Amino acid sequence: MALFHKIIYKIGEKWHNPMIRLAFKELRQTDFSSFETLQSLQLERLKKLLHHAKTYSPFYKDRLNAIDIDTMTLEDLNSLPTLSKSDLYDSTETISNNPHHKKLIKSETSGSTGNALIFYRSLEWDAYHRAAQYRGYSWYGINPWDRNIYFWGFNPNWMRLIKIRFIDFLMNRYRIFSFNEAELEKVVRYIKQARYIEGYSSAVFTLTQYLKKTNRHYSNIKLVKGTSEKIYDTYHDTVKQVFDLKMSSEYGAAEAGIIAFECPQGNMHITMENVIVEVVDDKIIVTNLHSFSFPIIRYELGDYVVMGDGYQCSCGRKHTVIREVTGRIGKKILGLISSYPTLTLYYVFKNIALEYGIQLAYFGIQREKGKLQYEIIRSDFDEIQVEEYILKESFKYFGSDINASIVFIDEVEKKNKKTKDFESFIE
Repeated sequence: MALFHKIIYKIGEKWHNPMIRLAFKELRQTDFSSFETLQSLQLERLKKLLHHAKTYSPFYKDRLNAIDIDTMTLEDLNSLPTLSKSDLYDSTETISNNPHHKKLIKSETSGSTGNALIFYRSLEWDAYHRAAQYRGYSWYGINPWDRNIYFWGFNPNWMRLIKIRFIDFLMNRYRIFSFNEAELEKVVRYIKQARYIEGYSSAVFTLTQYLKKTNRHYSNIKLVKGTSEKIYDTYHDTVKQVFDLKMSSEYGAAEAGIIAFECPQGNMHITMENVIVEVVDDKIIVTNLHSFSFPIIRYELGDYVVMGDGYQCSCGRKHTVIREVTGRIGKKILGLISSYPTLTLYYVFKNIALEYGIQLAYFGIQREKGKLQYEIIRSDFDEIQVEEYILKESFKYFGSDINASIVFIDEVEKKNKKTKDFESFIE
């Protein structure tokens, strides 16, 4: 049966994009390359991308007009202007250079921060994007054709649904995006044959909560991967009880590609062969080195991150490590007098974890200036005590400028959008 699925997958892969195998082979070859070799490869690919963008992309002709690309170093990259989300939406047509590529693959963002962005990847871009995922799987002894459970939404249009089901068949996966007990119970039938589980972090957590509640335990799962949403520390405990694993992270975005993949030692290694990551004022800026059809150069993704510059992972890989994705950059938290960055919430709950040893899954909501509501997912803790800790830590940062309140809930409803730490309804 495994051979059958391997053959079916390889046929499907060749039909979709025959460049994937070559890209995967290249990424495996550089998996343990030196840091210097990886940087040299980055510079070579950066110059190629910049030359292409300057020649064929109307948007970048002006931006790169005065740049001497041939003499550039990696450090010189920060002299180029950043690319904002509004640039992507407002200048989609002028950024694109689609006519210069034989075949293109349609892609779109989830639209979690507004309207969905539609753009087109070249075969090379798509190949390296997928190869980055497959290399990450290989770290856990997994092949892309292995049986898997996939938590993700799909378009209910019947023609689109037929295509999705066909792709799921080729990928040997069972797809789900419903959380009622009847649907979750269906998943149980497939778990014993599965090798890995992936999808929205909150959806995977909901499954593990159900399995824990019904006293199920599985040792055949080699990887539980959360993506597109924040992975709260509290998720790991439940996943470990059910699968003897922590929830691993794949970090990226449709328009930026796979930025980092977590190794079995628990560190997120940047895919340096595919992207260049800069951090300015704790904000991540990404350049995708294969994005020739829609150049992504110094893109402000919208996340706060903590880097592990110089950190040496015990797995032996020299790729730069992202220690933590600390939160989404969004609207300010508004007090009666002052305003505060949403990153403040990260520190409030990080302090609680460090001082009291309690990991909390949280979500901040503001509907009125000077008032902030915390939604906290229930777990095995004393709610009265936890409420006291939150109010105490919150006061350290906001003082009397913001009146905080706490609501304990069974789970945060995500409804097909990325998890944010904070949402404001104040115009």
